[in-house]
Amino acid sequence: MVRARWTTLALVAALVAGVAGCGSSEHGTDVRKVAFVAPFKDNEPDWTQQSREVLAAWPKRLHVRVDEIDASQTPDVRGVFEQVAHEGNQLVIAHDSRYAAAAEAVAKQTRVPTLVWGEGRDVKGLVSHITVEGKEGGYIAGVVAARAAYTRRLGILVMADGSAWDTATWNRMAGGFVAGARSIDPHTRFYFTQVGESGSATVKQVREAARQLAREGAQMLFALGGAATVGALQAVTAAGGESQYVGVIGDKATFNRENNVLESVMYDTKRVFEEARRDVRDGRFGEHPYKLTLRDRGLWLFRTGRTPEDAYERGIQAQHEIQRGRVHVPDTPTQQSVQALIAEQQPAG
Repeated sequence: MVRARWTTLALVAALVAGVAGCGSSEHGTDVRKVAFVAPFKDNEPDWTQQSREVLAAWPKRLHVRVDEIDASQTPDVRGVFEQVAHEGNQLVIAHDSRYAAAAEAVAKQTRVPTLVWGEGRDVKGLVSHITVEGKEGGYIAGVVAARAAYTRRLGILVMADGSAWDTATWNRMAGGFVAGARSIDPHTRFYFTQVGESGSATVKQVREAARQLAREGAQMLFALGGAATVGALQAVTAAGGESQYVGVIGDKATFNRENNVLESVMYDTKRVFEEARRDVRDGRFGEHPYKLTLRDRGLWLFRTGRTPEDAYERGIQAQHEIQRGRVHVPDTPTQQSVQALIAEQQPAG
């Protein structure tokens, strides 16, 4: 059974000297206990919930115990990872890219295999990374949005409310969104802004930025970020009318009372989590990164009651074209590269 635990600094201090962790060797280690460390109260809720649902099936289906640790309430994140490394876990999942540096350092110290989000050098037996082909998801979202929008005026709001890797991922999705929309109409107009710096974006800032994009003429809004995306959905909901929201990671059902979500680019961690578990068992963990892609359904397009059938079908067609190598999606990891892509064909006025 999955159990939840809220970790405090005092608890970390008390347990860090506990049972020695069980590391991985080149011959592999059978995985019977896993620690899932996430910022339950300090991130996009759907982001954490999707992965929790994947892991909830492991005790019954795989006979693997999963302990959930909420690290959002402690100032000592490294201490949390030191704690779980000494609790007999054969795999630790650091479910936030902001945890990557601390988790990697502890893995090298304790020899407990650890899975982190972001880009980096995989270390055989100890550390491996999850990356996201975000530009692909952004492309099909742009196709659907442009096909559904009657004004072809689309807003893009990137928020820096996570790590630098998070922001680069959102910018790549934004560039893909631009390219996908232009495949439907080369004259699509974009309104783009980035809020926050070094993870500082707040819900209030995002809400005001979303309102400003709407005032400038954006009919739809592609909101890319973590917890602060709630501010964008609040702004769209308050505006009412035909303004619609294009999301990422989750379906936003908790906040979508007015049914203003057109579509969402979803993440699915089932394959990468299970592959990481098998690699630990087979002594192959850390040999390669794990990628969320359209091909493996690590990314997929969620449709809502506001998604026109023809727009959704065109998005799925675009997905097949990407998978067959017929579409090249530009890579835009920075705010400047997104703005440059927009400027290439941005109509005047």
